[in-house]
Amino acid sequence: MELSQQKSYGPVAALKTALGKQVMIIPFLIVVLIVQALRKPDLQADPFFGLFAGIIVLASAFFVSAYFILGNMSRSDAPVADRLKSQVRSLGQLLWCYRLVSLAGVVMLAVFLEVFKGVGTARLMEPWYEIDSWLRWGTYAVLLIIVFILSRSRFHKDFGKHLDEIRQNLSAIE
Repeated sequence: MELSQQKSYGPVAALKTALGKQVMIIPFLIVVLIVQALRKPDLQADPFFGLFAGIIVLASAFFVSAYFILGNMSRSDAPVADRLKSQVRSLGQLLWCYRLVSLAGVVMLAVFLEVFKGVGTARLMEPWYEIDSWLRWGTYAVLLIIVFILSRSRFHKDFGKHLDEIRQNLSAIE
């Protein structure tokens, strides 16, 4: 039961550390949103404010659920291999959804920028709207490709290699 005995340096601990680094920004973003909402109450009607608030809520839900799964995996009460397999599968699906949501965030940003051209914060982007639409959509596509490539390499570095190590340890248990 190598997975549950390595409290501070195993693959589960490495995943907890990677998640912990990324979760630190969530409270900061929540404070910024609350301060902005209190300073400018009309900002609450801005669709971009709603988009960012929704992204923060989704990210918070992801991090909390992933952290609880990792917490259950690192308990030292000698977990059963089947339960560990189930938790690894759940964590893998959760991490895949995390990557998918980050890509969907880029698509949603492009859609919001194009749909809500004259509303709220989008007025600051007027020079952007003077560019031909095919060039703007091409830029969005390039941004999506860059985010896809960077998220794939970052995902593997932060989560993928540790998840593979956990799967390898589980297969050795069997």
